[in-house]
Amino acid sequence: MRIYSGFAISLMLLIVLQLTDLSKARAQAKGSASADAVSDKLDVTDLEKKYWASKDTDFSVVQNRIYTKANRFALSLQYGSLINDQWSDGPTLSGSLAYYFSERFGVEAHYQQTNSVDNKALANLKAQSGTANHGKIKGYQGLSANWVPFYAKMSVLNGTIIYFDMAISPGLGVTTYDQQLSTGNVSKTEPTASLDITQSFFFSKYAAFRVDYKNRWFQEEVLRFQTGASVNKETSQTSMLLFGFSFYY
Repeated sequence: MRIYSGFAISLMLLIVLQLTDLSKARAQAKGSASADAVSDKLDVTDLEKKYWASKDTDFSVVQNRIYTKANRFALSLQYGSLINDQWSDGPTLSGSLAYYFSERFGVEAHYQQTNSVDNKALANLKAQSGTANHGKIKGYQGLSANWVPFYAKMSVLNGTIIYFDMAISPGLGVTTYDQQLSTGNVSKTEPTASLDITQSFFFSKYAAFRVDYKNRWFQEEVLRFQTGASVNKETSQTSMLLFGFSFYY
């Protein structure tokens, strides 16, 4: 009986030891699997540094800019035309100089020269019965405040990434226009409010392709072509579409 009891106790101890070894083996296997899982994770530290800007100690969802404007000048040259003048075609050459205090805000000085000429509608009117009472835009000089609320990038055919931004620019200046008279044109200047929308497509740190939709409002006095008498004085809006390049330095 004592022999049987001793045998039973030894068997129980052996089972306990086996269970203990099995538990340790499972724990080691689990720890090894966890380590392998951690090692298999993608290290995105370099990607975060390159494409995401830090804010305090957290990462924000605002992309880091590859092409920056802050504390830089931008010289722009553009060419385009009037798009809403009912009597004139207006090839336009524009130059501007901007300075950006930050990525979001800047100021820009504008000089614009427009060569307004009779369009087809006015040429036909002259051939039939005379001419229209109207003025022709000649130029604009002004200053605008540039606000850049949008900055993004897009993929072109999965092969090229293009970075671009869009600016909204209210401003003030003066418009020069010619009152059309049979005895000779009269040049006038009027205070002008402006609102421009600009899209810039960056292709290097120093240059970008630029598209502008420019709008001007001023008080225009229209004179009668034959007599010079005043016909009316009204708020005139001129709009133009310009294309060109900006150079940053």
